[in-house]
Amino acid sequence: MCSVFVTAQSQEYVDLGREVGDALRELGLDVREVEGILTVDGTRQVLNLVPRAHPTPADLTRLVGEAPARLPAMVVADRISEPGRAVLRRAGWGWLDRRGHLRLWTVGLRIESPFGTGPSAVAGHREVNGGGNPWTPVGLEVALAALVHPDQAVRSRSTARAIGRSVAATHEQIARFADIGLIGPTTRLPLLPELFWETAAHWPDDGWTGLPVPLAEVAERAGADALTRVDERAATLGGARIPAAGDLPARCYVRSEHAIRRLRGLVDRSRPTRTWVRVAPVRWVPENTDHPPTTAHPWRVAHPIVCALRLAADPARGQEIVETWGIVPGSTG
Repeated sequence: MCSVFVTAQSQEYVDLGREVGDALRELGLDVREVEGILTVDGTRQVLNLVPRAHPTPADLTRLVGEAPARLPAMVVADRISEPGRAVLRRAGWGWLDRRGHLRLWTVGLRIESPFGTGPSAVAGHREVNGGGNPWTPVGLEVALAALVHPDQAVRSRSTARAIGRSVAATHEQIARFADIGLIGPTTRLPLLPELFWETAAHWPDDGWTGLPVPLAEVAERAGADALTRVDERAATLGGARIPAAGDLPARCYVRSEHAIRRLRGLVDRSRPTRTWVRVAPVRWVPENTDHPPTTAHPWRVAHPIVCALRLAADPARGQEIVETWGIVPGSTG
């Protein structure tokens, strides 16, 4: 068996198999377990199990690439982000995310479901208590501030001042991130790189409007102050390596619905798109201070982390760019 898998019938394999079995029971299936080997609804399942703590999408891409073709395989981890799950899903793999989500994809048994309604069915792990959604616009700004300053504690007053929100609203979102384990409840330090990938999974990237005019003309219509460039060219200004980035249509966040309404008058679907625009998903969009507006390029350029979050919304090429960029805080590469 490939070294990425635990050895069948070892104590580690037995323990992991029992965790999977407990999760399946939570879903109402009939499960018997002998030395880590499961019989689920009468069908014997010998799983290839891979233990990990907090694997990133890059970790999981390497994992499935190095593993033999023999499937099914299943990753058992404390936390698997949605982009990481997408990697496993494309490979035909399953997972047990100990926060309360299971995917088991084998012959005769295909399940992808959350599990547990109270304390976690997996011994020794606390389930999130559902104390509110951290992925509101304010929550995204809190996460963004933490990613821009990954070595700093995420404190209510300093973060509220940075993002221009109230201390109360900021404090509430920090508490929600602490509740789901993405910000330390005592240290207030962000959990990295997990916070990046979880934020990327919730980063809005729909609703783009294509315009058949160059960025300079868009800036003239909307006002350069209304635009923040977040495209591949902006990413290269932050250190990303993207071939022919300048040949792609420009892509900008627009600061207000009013400016977007002015730009919609330029729409002409009979002509190719040269610039994409959408209202910024957050009110606070940090900038790349190394590339301020100039007379020739009067628009703002987004901070590299903003560009990386937008690129990472693309589960294929974008995630690959981000992973090779080295921009993700806490990533081992």
